[in-house]
Amino acid sequence: MLRWFDAEAERKALAIVSPGSGEGRSFVAANLAIVFSQLGERTLLIDADLRRPRQHQLFKLGNHAGLSEMLVGRNGAETVVRVPSLLGLSLLPAGAVPPNPQELLGRPAFAERLQSLGRDFDVVIIDTPAAGECADAQTIAVRAGAALMLARKNCSSLPDVAQLASGFQQAGTALVGSVLNDA
Repeated sequence: MLRWFDAEAERKALAIVSPGSGEGRSFVAANLAIVFSQLGERTLLIDADLRRPRQHQLFKLGNHAGLSEMLVGRNGAETVVRVPSLLGLSLLPAGAVPPNPQELLGRPAFAERLQSLGRDFDVVIIDTPAAGECADAQTIAVRAGAALMLARKNCSSLPDVAQLASGFQQAGTALVGSVLNDA
């Protein structure tokens, strides 16, 4: 996976996806972001789960402003906060839960923000909602250009995982790898 983030290839963003709830996306996204920051990479973790955000809780940070406010033009890059205990790690929390997450994530503003934020960071990890519950994860992964598939032992169904992988292939989104959680 480290090879995916090749500076010369200008690959920076990776969406963490899974078919269902409770499979560990937020936890894996947070830990992956921590690892990259500890490797000396300027790392941004975006909580793009605008339905049930969790990253602000995991890092014990506020969620009063975040991605949702950024996408409607209320806030800018100042919404990104540094994680105090981890040098090189910044978080863009989800912000207020909007009534229209799919609409916000489908706007050109999301792709534009990803691109502009990518100029300030070496690695951008994006936490997504469950792909089987809404189309948000697919939209986010397409905008990111790449996804890491997560499944949980005795929780994820093989047909759901296969369907999600097929959807990424059809959309032209690179599936960088997969993780079997609790294996």
